[in-house]
Amino acid sequence: MASKELDNRALSLFCENMAMLLGAGIGPEEAAGLLCEDSADSLFHDAAQAVQKHLLVQGGTLSDAMAQSGYFPAYASRMLAAGERAGRSTQALNSLAGYYTAQDRLQSRLKSAVFYPLVLLLLMAVILTVLLARVMPVFTGVYASLSGDLTASSYRYIAVGYVVGGAALAVTVLLALALLGACLAFRSPAGRDRLVRLLGRLPFTAQLVEENALCRFLQVLQIDVASGLDEDAAIEDACALVTHPGLRAKAEACRRQMQQEGAGLATALYTQKLLEPLYARLLVAGARSGNLELVLARLSNLLWTDAQARMDQAVDSIEPALSAFLTVAVGITLVSAMLPLVGILGAIG
Repeated sequence: MASKELDNRALSLFCENMAMLLGAGIGPEEAAGLLCEDSADSLFHDAAQAVQKHLLVQGGTLSDAMAQSGYFPAYASRMLAAGERAGRSTQALNSLAGYYTAQDRLQSRLKSAVFYPLVLLLLMAVILTVLLARVMPVFTGVYASLSGDLTASSYRYIAVGYVVGGAALAVTVLLALALLGACLAFRSPAGRDRLVRLLGRLPFTAQLVEENALCRFLQVLQIDVASGLDEDAAIEDACALVTHPGLRAKAEACRRQMQQEGAGLATALYTQKLLEPLYARLLVAGARSGNLELVLARLSNLLWTDAQARMDQAVDSIEPALSAFLTVAVGITLVSAMLPLVGILGAIG
């Protein structure tokens, strides 16, 4: 049994290639063997080999082999099993490939949103440390050698510089430690979930987190419908995978309405206002015309594009904010050290 699951990118590649090979009429055991031969020694190679071995030795379906190998999440094998029962294995694999591609992109953006500011904060900490430990003592020594009224005023200015620089350094170190903790959290799925929940509570990231959760919710619904599951089973799966509290409450309300009132999926999403009115009406129209799967895919892509644009905008705004913070902190510290010197030169002149 494997001790580690494939990451999102590897899962997407496996599902996409397997769908292409199955669509070409190649059997699942032969397709797994081809993937094993074409990949170097890696976790992906081991996963393909484990799937092929299970199919050759024990037989069964591709979803059974994926589930027993231990390299695939339960959701992937469960959705493929539903697709196999409905005779839509290729569609289910393609939908899973798109889902894990989107999850990989989201995870990459979150990593860059954490790692890049961390590097900037570490550079800021180095600059402020050098300024306080090396530069400021030089000015302090010069002013200490003087006497008279200028000395007292010089110390007041220097004290302001030390306070501002020290406070900026403390804030920088705290932010760097927080981001370092976030980087460490990315190393495990549980840590990533905790980080996302934390970001969902912050006022400047809450909307972005909710939008990404909604995208994932719609992607799960689209995969379930594409795999041949009925709407009740689809909403059950989607609700189980939603971790955002507000969105989960709305999703549960949709599920209850479908179970108690017999409403359709699109109608429940529209009634509970889980989507914007324009998108919700489009979904209702798609369900009435028999194109629910296509509309779900279209809506998830639209919302994902919008969420990505918002995330890019948020990440791009971090660098100017940190640069401005460093400029102001260093500027005030240096000016406070230079002002007494300007007074001394004026008195000499």
